[in-house]
Amino acid sequence: MIANRHKLAALGLLVFGTIPSWATYSRVESMGKRADFFMDDISIFDNPANMNIFPNFLIGELGTYKQGPGDTSASLRRNIDPSNSWFGGIFSYSLSKNKESGNLYPQISLGGAFNRRDEELFSLIPDSADGQPVPEAATNFDGFLGMTLSNGGMLGSHIYIAMEEGANQHNGNIIGAPSPDINVYVLRGDLGLNWPLARNVDGELSAGIAAISYGPKTIDPEMSYFVKGRAFSTLEIINGELVPIFNYSDLKAPGREYTKLHFGLGVNVSLDRGFFWLGAQGLFDEDNRTGMTTNTTTGTVSYNPFNVNNTDETIRGGLVSFGIERNVWWDWLVLRVGGQKEISYRDVKSSIPGQSFNYIYTNPTNDGTAGDAVGFGIGINIEEKLKVDATLAEDLPYTFGNLFSGPLHHLVSRVSATYSF
Repeated sequence: MIANRHKLAALGLLVFGTIPSWATYSRVESMGKRADFFMDDISIFDNPANMNIFPNFLIGELGTYKQGPGDTSASLRRNIDPSNSWFGGIFSYSLSKNKESGNLYPQISLGGAFNRRDEELFSLIPDSADGQPVPEAATNFDGFLGMTLSNGGMLGSHIYIAMEEGANQHNGNIIGAPSPDINVYVLRGDLGLNWPLARNVDGELSAGIAAISYGPKTIDPEMSYFVKGRAFSTLEIINGELVPIFNYSDLKAPGREYTKLHFGLGVNVSLDRGFFWLGAQGLFDEDNRTGMTTNTTTGTVSYNPFNVNNTDETIRGGLVSFGIERNVWWDWLVLRVGGQKEISYRDVKSSIPGQSFNYIYTNPTNDGTAGDAVGFGIGINIEEKLKVDATLAEDLPYTFGNLFSGPLHHLVSRVSATYSF
């Protein structure tokens, strides 16, 4: 009974005073900001073959809390629902004739998710195009189909459809007048495999294409291509794995092309009641913008296809990141911490005279995004079935005394949950 009270108290700590989201993204965000060097649920969106690792699995997110430029301490004390909530699941069926002996392979898997926002693709899309707002997508659907073969090899396919035609909607409410020029289309398809290469080595490879368009229908869509790979090589000497990775993407949208080549090496280690990972990667990116204008006051980006001004930014540098989690006090309670540091040299060339320059860049320290320096989180694991993870606000240790008075805005910025059955 006492243990149950402790669980309820900890769960209350996650929910009380928050405007949050969900589980695996929360785990990654609070434990190093990226999942390149260890296996996690969200890897199904990078490699659909990994859906076979999580059979009969439900996943969901309440959304993300983010302070807007006009928010004040007073306005943040009202009840504001989070943005970008979503949910989904994976279901598997064994085709094996020897199920009774515990051999479930071959096995097929079917999955889907609703309302998830593909941040990698949507990051290319401006706020307005040719004087019209670019709306939020209304469909936002992920579909998965996968199979695990008798030898343990895994195959997977994934489609993503996010569209809106004719109306600018926010939380189901139409803002302004509908117009045939208010549109957004994001379509994506990819294939992946997760294959046993040797007794102690598993390899991953995925490749896909995407089409992105927005604004008036006279603006033609652009095609994107991407390929990603990594390998997990068991190292018994450290009770962990060595993980090389690479990622090449040529992402295109009207007025924008972002090409990136990332490669790196990391390790992950199983600890007593915990887990640790560390990795480093090189960054070789090119960002080309044509007809894009950024409002320096609001940060909004607009696209005008008749504006011939262009900017080319070359990014060369490196990124070091780490994460650690450990069960504390009780087996069902997990604490997490992690961080990343980017140092890159950026060379900006503009067609506008006097606006070409170069500088050394580092990621922000604490702006509340997944790109900032550090993360801190908590997790609850109930009987290895229900898992609830939260990214804690980074100012929480300093402002907890202001819970009922003062400028404390929120305790949790993201909450995630999964359930296995």
